[in-house]
Amino acid sequence: MAGFRRTVLLEVATELFSRQGYHAVGIDDIGAAAGVTGPAVYRHFQNKDAILRELCNAAMTELLTGARLAAQEGDAEHVLNVLITVHAGFGARHRRLVAVYVREHRALSPIALRSLRRRQRDYEAIWTDALVQLRPDLGAAEVCGVVTAVLSLINAAAHMPAELDDAAVERLLSTAAAAVLLARSPDDVDVDSAAG
Repeated sequence: MAGFRRTVLLEVATELFSRQGYHAVGIDDIGAAAGVTGPAVYRHFQNKDAILRELCNAAMTELLTGARLAAQEGDAEHVLNVLITVHAGFGARHRRLVAVYVREHRALSPIALRSLRRRQRDYEAIWTDALVQLRPDLGAAEVCGVVTAVLSLINAAAHMPAELDDAAVERLLSTAAAAVLLARSPDDVDVDSAAG
């Protein structure tokens, strides 16, 4: 029962943080939305920071686990395709959590934020290592820039229209991310043929 209650509290917190923002939501708000008193929340979480920390860590753990598995799967293009699928699928299924992660992670305590940023760097390094192999035409800074752009693009799952189901969101994000990762320089594009 305790595990169930904890899960409910995390789900409610995700919903409230994504709609109202972390700073606008109090422990009493989370408790009320979950059908318990504010003090009852403290039986599961030390404070509001602990709730945000668990949400951010859960998101990063799922993504990092998927990325580490992807990194073992073969050539760079295959690895990147798996990375895209993992991240786009996660974003499509957990849009509110992505919104909280992207917008609110800076509200974490300094220690928790440093720990999360280390894990973010580990995650980004897996993308970067694969892209370096696939795109020798790019310099190191450009590779980092492309990875940053692609991750921001996929994290736009948080802002996708509610009318789109998870499969449509995943497809849109995956297609767009692949296009960015494999894009050529505008100088290499035949403008006349591209214009049709």
